[in-house]
Amino acid sequence: MIANNRTLRTATLAALFLAAVGVPAQKRIGDFIESRSYNDDKRGTERSLQYRPDGRDFVSVNGKNEYTRALYGGYTDYRIETSDRPIFAIYKKRNYRNVRFRAIYDGREYPLEATEWCEARYSEGSRRYVVKDKSWGNAALYIDVVALVDSEGAVWQFRAEGFAKPLKVKALVCNIADRRLRRNGDMGADKPGCFAPAPNDDGLVTAEWDASGESYFTVSGVEIAKTPAAEAAAQFGATKERNRLMAARVEFNTPDPFINTLGGALVMAADGDWDGQTWLHGCIGWRMPLAGWRAGYLGDVLGWNDRAVSHFDAYAKSQVTNVPPTIPHPSQDPGKNLARAEKKWGTQMYSNGYICRNPERNDQMHHYDMNLNYIDELLWHFSYDADTAYMRKMWPVIKLHLEWEKRNFDPDNDGLYDAYCCIWASDALYYNGGSATHSSAYNYRGNLLAARIAEIIGEDAEPYRAEAERILTAMNERLWLADKGHWVEYEDRMGLGRKHESAAVWSIYTPIDCGAGSPEQFYRATRYVDRNIPHIPVIADGKLYGSTISTSNWLPYSWSINNVAAAEVMHTALAYYEAGRNEAAFMLMKANIMDQMYIGQSPANFGQVSFYDAARGECYRDFGDCIGISARTLLQGLFGIVPDALNGRCFIRPGFPQSWDSASVRTPYMEYSFKRSGDSLVYDITQNFTRPLCIVVRQNIGGGKYKEITGTAEKHQVIKTPIPAMLIEPAIDENVQHTVDPVAYGLAEPDTSGKFRKVNIDKFFNSEVDDIYKNKYLSPRPPYTSLELPTQGVGEWCHPDMTADVNDSVFRTLIADGEFSVAGVPFRTPAEGHNIAYTSLWDNYPDSIEIPVKGKAASAYLLMAGSTNHMQSRIDNALVIAEYKDGTSDTLHLVNPDNWCPIEQDYFVDGKAFYTTAPRPYRVALGTGMVSRDFGAELNIKEVYGRPIPGGAAQMLRMPLDGQKKLKSIKLRTLSNDVVVGLMGITLQ
Repeated sequence: MIANNRTLRTATLAALFLAAVGVPAQKRIGDFIESRSYNDDKRGTERSLQYRPDGRDFVSVNGKNEYTRALYGGYTDYRIETSDRPIFAIYKKRNYRNVRFRAIYDGREYPLEATEWCEARYSEGSRRYVVKDKSWGNAALYIDVVALVDSEGAVWQFRAEGFAKPLKVKALVCNIADRRLRRNGDMGADKPGCFAPAPNDDGLVTAEWDASGESYFTVSGVEIAKTPAAEAAAQFGATKERNRLMAARVEFNTPDPFINTLGGALVMAADGDWDGQTWLHGCIGWRMPLAGWRAGYLGDVLGWNDRAVSHFDAYAKSQVTNVPPTIPHPSQDPGKNLARAEKKWGTQMYSNGYICRNPERNDQMHHYDMNLNYIDELLWHFSYDADTAYMRKMWPVIKLHLEWEKRNFDPDNDGLYDAYCCIWASDALYYNGGSATHSSAYNYRGNLLAARIAEIIGEDAEPYRAEAERILTAMNERLWLADKGHWVEYEDRMGLGRKHESAAVWSIYTPIDCGAGSPEQFYRATRYVDRNIPHIPVIADGKLYGSTISTSNWLPYSWSINNVAAAEVMHTALAYYEAGRNEAAFMLMKANIMDQMYIGQSPANFGQVSFYDAARGECYRDFGDCIGISARTLLQGLFGIVPDALNGRCFIRPGFPQSWDSASVRTPYMEYSFKRSGDSLVYDITQNFTRPLCIVVRQNIGGGKYKEITGTAEKHQVIKTPIPAMLIEPAIDENVQHTVDPVAYGLAEPDTSGKFRKVNIDKFFNSEVDDIYKNKYLSPRPPYTSLELPTQGVGEWCHPDMTADVNDSVFRTLIADGEFSVAGVPFRTPAEGHNIAYTSLWDNYPDSIEIPVKGKAASAYLLMAGSTNHMQSRIDNALVIAEYKDGTSDTLHLVNPDNWCPIEQDYFVDGKAFYTTAPRPYRVALGTGMVSRDFGAELNIKEVYGRPIPGGAAQMLRMPLDGQKKLKSIKLRTLSNDVVVGLMGITLQ
């Protein structure tokens, strides 16, 4: 902290003033639930490999994780929580129990979760234990538990070996420690230890039995069941066999043991995500139906055609078909501060074509566009099974969807589409009517495949073909950066129509996955991820397992905007495979697998958020979105099985590392083996598609190029090809923190030895600093329904009522004789009245101001304040232009996060996913007068989300000038939509 003498003299006055005027507590910005972390104590800690593969099993020895691997039974929310040692919990909504056991041997009781040695294994939907204790000699107790499928219950099998004396086992079933579960007791989302035994074993019920030889313990629901041994054995055996057959649907055999466990684990997680009719948002947390996101791929990719059809049929019945769009654009909700669409039937959004929240309900509004993912998954279904009867049945759904997308998100018919919370990373993501890459790509694929379906079933294909061509042309002309080799995040509709070049991963993997470009474009775009998306090393026991990635490099943090999310990593890896970058794809996929499934707290976990996520840490298990895209990444990416039934073919596009000499895969629709034989590659293929497809082996040869070997549509065939010459893949640059020259960006330390000249800019002031979030920013706004910044100028569509308390009352008390000093630099500033010249593209303020200045100066010190947000990150928010009398000029670029900060908060910076230029700007806390370059440290701000500064904060920049030239003026010009940028003072030196 820097405190000038005046600040020190008035510290007591400031404290008294704060107490007297009651500067309001800053309201936190963001999703309180989805920003809460129970992993703060784990951040930055060293990690160990907690599970190892052994055949198909995930194995731990003397592990420490409790209640982190769920066993799913039937298609209800009932589950058994298992641990690395034999202590358990039963989950049924609003009815939870803890289950633990004690061995009674030779006059002593041994808690089985605390024996001296324990091996735990997970596979095929069961958790198996071997427990030993030196007091037992060479004896061992074997435990195996399954959750029943046909009823809500569970069976534990106990098998005692080598005990010299009689053995008994006692079961203790009691309430859990914390019954107030917010996310169904999911890992990282509910308090650690929530499933532990309740204090004083509240609600305890026990059972005790002779456990010599083989014995069973059963529960029905959450109660101990007195099931006869023979019946329990039959239930146990039937469940084990059912699970064995289920897990065997998909089988991987590779040189990498960490991959070979995943086939069965994938199927069992997917089975847990099925409710008997549709795919769910998640197996545990977020266990509810969901039309969108990526779980809907599971039916086809894992060979459950019946489940796929059930899911698609259920949501086809949720499509609105009897509400014509009679209310014109825009229809923003005034009750939500215009941040999102008004929920009103007959608007362009809530009318024919819209797919509602729950299955078989077409009268239920929701605030997401689930249409895009649902239709994409339906189109993939037809790529696996081109059933013409089903195409005809679903054609009205597809047709109405495309009409709905067009009138809502491309009403001006320019071929580019706005994105309205249509992907997992939707919360806080908004484009203000702009043209987004990912939604345009989805609509490209939707129209392209609709045209093909129309051809097959005798409908008019031309309108859909033309729309696909229009979209692709517009994407290439306006969203593709040919000189840089990637798509932009979006192009502004409003303001200056600028392109936001700092794309998130979804704006790279989506166009690749949708085929919206050329193979060369796809290859180049993955290089953007290499160079620009933060990479975070995955390390356990000192060994590097590759790097995972964050979803973007945007600041400040907001939920779903910059996270380390497993599904996003896997979808990016899939895009690498699709671009022909097998080695890089495998490294990225493997890093995520190790992070989630072996180093993480839950074996075989298809989780949502990584340990390396700055805000939440490791969070959620078996999340539908991750299960779905992981299935595609493993089967379509690594093993390269890509059906194209609409064109009568199936590609096999192997994504194996060069070091692999053999591998095989089995699914219900195809199995094949691969091996290197001399200078050839041999594929032994058996297909089981409903309608046989012509097999095409596609070999990547690098740089986005490939060659194809066409086989036949025979059920069994062997294809032998020469080993192709491959281009060497470029290395991934894992140091992607591109920072700027701190001097050029006004971050140099002040020169307090020189003479200062304060500029009087009072007549240009047009507001008070703390007006910034008191205003109503009503215009200009898009002419079409969109997701937008709320009218108060802060927040986003998920939190349209959020605000921030900016209060410069204390700052004004510290002004003496019209002057306040920042790090030794004096600024002229008034103690009363207007004290800032705000600029903005909002009509509330001018878009620029120009202040005449005279003389020469080597530096212009600028005291500034204003707003910015994650949607304006890594782009010029404004410019400060110093014009000289000779007609030349110098320009200071104000860039979030390098040198432009949001008035209400401090940036979270960790040098990983969240980075900025050092040093950071000097800032002045308006609620205390404190001056610092790092308020996070000064104020001990622990949060990643929000990070409020008392009263808000101004900032100082030192703009370098040409001291040999005479100044004419200093101009401030705002460039970004959303933001307000203000000038409080200028001091020349």
